[in-house]
Amino acid sequence: MKFPIFSFFSGTGFLDLGFELGGFNIAFVNEFQSSFLKSYKHSREALKMALPEFGYHEGDISVLLESSYQAELKELIRTSKIEKDIVGFIGGPPCPDFSVGGKNRGSEGENGKLSGTYVELICQQKPSFFLFENVKGLWRTKKHREFYEEIKTKLHENGYVTTERLINSLEYGVPQQRERIILVGFRRDLLLDIGYKIEDNVNTLPEGLFPWENHIKYSMSEILSFPFCEC
Repeated sequence: MKFPIFSFFSGTGFLDLGFELGGFNIAFVNEFQSSFLKSYKHSREALKMALPEFGYHEGDISVLLESSYQAELKELIRTSKIEKDIVGFIGGPPCPDFSVGGKNRGSEGENGKLSGTYVELICQQKPSFFLFENVKGLWRTKKHREFYEEIKTKLHENGYVTTERLINSLEYGVPQQRERIILVGFRRDLLLDIGYKIEDNVNTLPEGLFPWENHIKYSMSEILSFPFCEC
């Protein structure tokens, strides 16, 4: 059974492709930049992949919080749940305002605000699970970490149990030094339905319950021990 995914800040579709190769179905795509969306559509055609069931939404994610769009999106999610029960949201909001090499304006920056918008959308629409991806600066920089903890608290208050990990693409065999914080959340009722009872006062998944380690090819200690040649 391929569970439907609603994708936000989709870019050219690499995160979406990973989910599809992992057995999910991309049902809805949201992207603000027309050039990115054009590339996304071309890539799906070139790879002979089916169009998203509910098509493409080109525009600012913020409008999806407005009443008319909100109701339309809720109906699409309701339709998906009737057929598959479980629906996921995935997205990596723009990161320059949290990047140590970027503008560093944080949650008040034009791009930084979109992380809050994405979390608000999750809390409003209540998907079965979500994935939130961003740069390590959001997780490691003190002033940004406060905002990160705030959005986690909001998610917890809205019925989600979360797990997180700072990962490096090198660990998974990708030849790129790229660190990202990945936050994943599941609704408590979903966890209960599949046999996991999480106490009401517990907001994070118990250690070992989520398979973070299963697909790691190289540990960072192994990577750092490689005799790379400096030419």
